[in-house]
Amino acid sequence: MNSAFRMWASIVSLAIIIQVGLASYGAFNAVDKADDQGTIGKDAVSDGFGAHAGLGYIIFLAALILLILAFLSRRAGGPPRVKWSGAILGLIVVQILLAWAGGASAWLGVLHGMNALLVAGVAGSLAGREWAAHRGAEVARAPEPAPRL
Repeated sequence: MNSAFRMWASIVSLAIIIQVGLASYGAFNAVDKADDQGTIGKDAVSDGFGAHAGLGYIIFLAALILLILAFLSRRAGGPPRVKWSGAILGLIVVQILLAWAGGASAWLGVLHGMNALLVAGVAGSLAGREWAAHRGAEVARAPEPAPRL
């Protein structure tokens, strides 16, 4: 179960990085669709962010699965998986709410972008800690080399 959690945490972290890339695509797609006067329709902007929005909901489900895996793979003395997985899920819920609110106020959309950096940092940190703990466990299990003569 530890391997499943570690791999899933890595997948969630990678998906969040892809999500940021899709947001960039949406922004640059809007610029590309603008006419010579710099005007663009709301539909053209929304079309560029479709993949970003879709992946966002998939990441929410992935974070929910991550929290379930954290509960199933709790171990004594290990990293606080449940706490950090819950934090990721909570930040993603805030992220979704900020995206909805950003449609009504551009300033709330700014918070959406800032929260995305926080989500990426927490998810990347969790995945990194899991891999470091895994490597540490492998080193602890490895037999000591024979002394050289």
